[in-house]
Amino acid sequence: MPKAELYKISVTDGKVMLRIPEQLVGAETADMDDIQAELHMMDVDYVPEELLDIYNRTSGEFDFLTDVKTQNFTLQIELSDDQSKAFLNVIPPKEIIDPLTLEQVLAALRQKNIFQGIDREFIEKIIKERIYFEPVVVASGKTPIHGKNGYPELLFLPEKFRPSSELSINLRELPVMQKVTEGQELVRVEQATMGEEGYTITGRLITATSGKQYRIRPGRNARFNSEGTHIIAASEGIVCLGNDTISVERIKYLDKVDGSVGRVRFDGIVSVRGNISDRCSVEAVRIEVGGSVGKASLRSIGDIRVAQGLKGTVVQCGGSLHAGNMVDTQASIFDHAVVDEFILNSKVFCGSTLQVNATDGYAQGGVLQAGNLIRLSNVGLPENKKSKNKSSNEQEIPPQTLIEVGISLKNRKQFNELEKRARESLFALQDDLSEITSLMEDLEKTSLDEEKLRNLGKLEEKANKNVMSAFADLRKREAQDEINELNKITGGGVVFITGRISEGTIVNVRRYRYIVRSNMTDKAFSFSENGIQTNSCMELLKDYQKYFFEIMV
Repeated sequence: MPKAELYKISVTDGKVMLRIPEQLVGAETADMDDIQAELHMMDVDYVPEELLDIYNRTSGEFDFLTDVKTQNFTLQIELSDDQSKAFLNVIPPKEIIDPLTLEQVLAALRQKNIFQGIDREFIEKIIKERIYFEPVVVASGKTPIHGKNGYPELLFLPEKFRPSSELSINLRELPVMQKVTEGQELVRVEQATMGEEGYTITGRLITATSGKQYRIRPGRNARFNSEGTHIIAASEGIVCLGNDTISVERIKYLDKVDGSVGRVRFDGIVSVRGNISDRCSVEAVRIEVGGSVGKASLRSIGDIRVAQGLKGTVVQCGGSLHAGNMVDTQASIFDHAVVDEFILNSKVFCGSTLQVNATDGYAQGGVLQAGNLIRLSNVGLPENKKSKNKSSNEQEIPPQTLIEVGISLKNRKQFNELEKRARESLFALQDDLSEITSLMEDLEKTSLDEEKLRNLGKLEEKANKNVMSAFADLRKREAQDEINELNKITGGGVVFITGRISEGTIVNVRRYRYIVRSNMTDKAFSFSENGIQTNSCMELLKDYQKYFFEIMV
């Protein structure tokens, strides 16, 4: 506790006044030795019995102790709690014989271990203008200036729709279907700034943190400008955002996909305004569906978004999935899965997080597996969604639901495969570049040969494919690294169920299993050395909420 809160000595109109607040039981109290030492430094003569009387009285008011008899200046110096400022109160003697000097003030400051940020000019002003009986700041530390994080300015969006630089921007969470032209500026990255260190008046260094650089790089059909300050579109198309990439893809619009269309394969974005019918399939870089999907197949390198539901669908998603609901669906999702309403009798496997957003949403039956985090409102049908046709005596046994978090053996095998594929693609690219170099050297030595030119074109096309393949595999490997890092942060994963949990639900966290023996509510399941521990969701959810994937609207 600062000394000023334990006792206070003040000199007013030639009188020494002492204030000692009421001493609370168990609290830090004023020390008599400290009071006497300060009075000695002020050269104050006093009667010890009177000092003891004030000390014992602890009135909390200023009590008269003695008259000022010294002929020297009294310099009262107080430090702020954080040692960022020093206050000087000059008390002159009744009769000034020798004037106050700058050296005297500096010496008094040194006795208090004050060496930094001393305002000599202001001290000279105090002396010249005789600023007495008024505590004023004579030394100030320097507050550290922390560096600012880098951020992307999304130039392809209309200015009013661009996220503020103050926000933490996750590109994957922006619902973008923005058309751009060749050469158009897409992104400008504001660089992070370095921090400036600070210090206290006692000379203690206060470190500053530097801002984090924002990582973003051009993907397909995008490139840096010649100055390296902007990413621009290399072709006309639709902006496609990844975790730290921006690309431009061609887009194919379809009203619907049914038996008349059958199978759709497209090296770009497929946007279906209506539904995808049974026995159909869509393969693309990214898939957007405005309606629902039946017993069909969806396969995408990147994200898949379905406005309504998936019913009997087989999904392979290299990015994140967002759907209205899932019924009898089997989905393998590399990153995140977000479902608006419910998941029913489905098998869902995702690398990072899985969540059902609706407060009355639910999951029932099947298997739900995520590498890091799962958040559900209910497991089993909520009371308001149960069939009203059932008689009161009829027992409805819900299908068993298995919920699991943690990096699975399957995930680890996928990661190892990604590493292998990335190495192979890079080696293949090196071979292609060697062949291209050799062929070009040969062409320089001889006359133009149409056969050699055709071979050169084929090699360039092959090399370009290997570049894209290596890039995609490396990006997935980086994403897997992020998933693994979050798995360490969460201690192997956490399951949050904010509402009702039906009897018979099985929760697996790492190698431990928890079987719900009777209905319960509001539980978070996490790993501990003694098995799975349960807590109230709110106790943990606030710590991990930021890691869930959120779709912006």
